[in-house]
Amino acid sequence: MKVPFAEVDLAKVYPEKEYVITEEKIRAYMAATGDLNPLYEQERLIPPAMAAVFTRWEALSGEELLPGTIHAGQAFRYLRPLHWGDKVVLQGKAVEKMEKRGLKFVVREVRARLETGEPAIVSRITVILPE
Repeated sequence: MKVPFAEVDLAKVYPEKEYVITEEKIRAYMAATGDLNPLYEQERLIPPAMAAVFTRWEALSGEELLPGTIHAGQAFRYLRPLHWGDKVVLQGKAVEKMEKRGLKFVVREVRARLETGEPAIVSRITVILPE
């Protein structure tokens, strides 16, 4: 499903999804990015930018990007460290939409918490939609 700017609903909260941060996924991420900091293995910590993998809007919402969509920015706020084997519960919603100089911006937020309920990460993704 592709959602044009006019149909972005700031009131819609997407259903929760679970994601397990397995050793296999972490090692694949490290190999793909070349980020082989030994601290990740010694402390069993996930690489910080790996959150981009499991907070992907398309995977959470089931929406597809419209052709011509521009990824304008992404930021992560870690509220606690995440470790190998952690299971996170993800929930997302569009939190802002605006037009500036004829461009249509949408800010989407994905919150990750541990299955215990403890907040872990807030990811904000800004895209520019073509329509």
